[in-house]
Amino acid sequence: MPGPHGNRSGVGELTAALAPPPRGATLLHGAHDTLRVVLAVGAGALVSAALVAVLGHDPVAAVRVMFDTVFRSRSGFVDTVLQATPLLLIALGYALAFRARVWTVGGEGQFHLGAAAAGLVALGLPAATPGPLGLALAVAAATAAGTAWALVPGWLRAHRGVNEVVSTLMLNFVGILVMSLLIRTVLRDPDIPLLQTPAFPEAFRFPAFGQSRLHVGVVLALALVPAVAYLAYWCAFGARARAIGANPRASRAAGVDVPGTIMALFVVSGALAGLAGAVHVLGVTHRLLIGLSHDFGYTAVLVALLARNHPVAAIPAAFLFSALVVGAEGIQVELRIPSDFVRVFMGILVLFVLAADVLARRRAP
Repeated sequence: MPGPHGNRSGVGELTAALAPPPRGATLLHGAHDTLRVVLAVGAGALVSAALVAVLGHDPVAAVRVMFDTVFRSRSGFVDTVLQATPLLLIALGYALAFRARVWTVGGEGQFHLGAAAAGLVALGLPAATPGPLGLALAVAAATAAGTAWALVPGWLRAHRGVNEVVSTLMLNFVGILVMSLLIRTVLRDPDIPLLQTPAFPEAFRFPAFGQSRLHVGVVLALALVPAVAYLAYWCAFGARARAIGANPRASRAAGVDVPGTIMALFVVSGALAGLAGAVHVLGVTHRLLIGLSHDFGYTAVLVALLARNHPVAAIPAAFLFSALVVGAEGIQVELRIPSDFVRVFMGILVLFVLAADVLARRRAP
């Protein structure tokens, strides 16, 4: 039995979690938090620049090449936006779950199964299917596939206490292999030696804007940001998630349905990851192929952490990480810097942001 001080501590944490966020917190985290993140990112960039210099390269030239690749090249900028879109969608689901300290990292497998479900619909229905109906069915199938794949680790965590990091990571590999099996067997294009499916009919492709490769799926991802922010900050579901993250025992004692809320968090996260798979294949690749994902599900973990689990902040965070990946191709070609260094840079940025949070909490009264 916890002592009286432990009970008061739990009630205090629960009360703080259920309290509405301060004015402006849902938009900018407050000026202090924003400044702390900016300073942490700047410090991480300086350390990364020092590492580039140690490798014998000019860090200023590396920054210039990356900037030119992303912002001075139209194709580079479009690639950055297109890769940031699935990152944003998966990170939105992670951000909700992480608020409750539900550390699901199953977005990679859910992304692949969502893409596979969308591909099955696109290649299985008649090519003459009306565009809006075909897209709606493909998106619905992808969302359902991502949700179904998230229910397994969700049930294990909510009702059996199984560590969700282990279960979701293991299921990631299974999801990737399921899509690979489909591409290698029933969905493979027999006329092409590459491991890929036939191209999707036009009815199963997101409309593009003019002659650009930017498509409606980008707008869909951005439109979901305020919806997720509403769930996180302005409805009972978000309050329950914050309460569970603050103190699950006190939440249960206060009448919060902890298992049900955890299951709901897995459902939302899986649905968004499955949707990300559909958006990518219906809007970018227009077919299923091996190596479809650029580690979207794993990189989205870093996006959510850098955004400090804030849906709006996930937009610039997703763009930043996408820009690093696209820019890495430029520095690899022009400066012979290994593209894997960008992964190191990503990790350094997140570590500095997390370290800044820890220091801020220790100094807090």
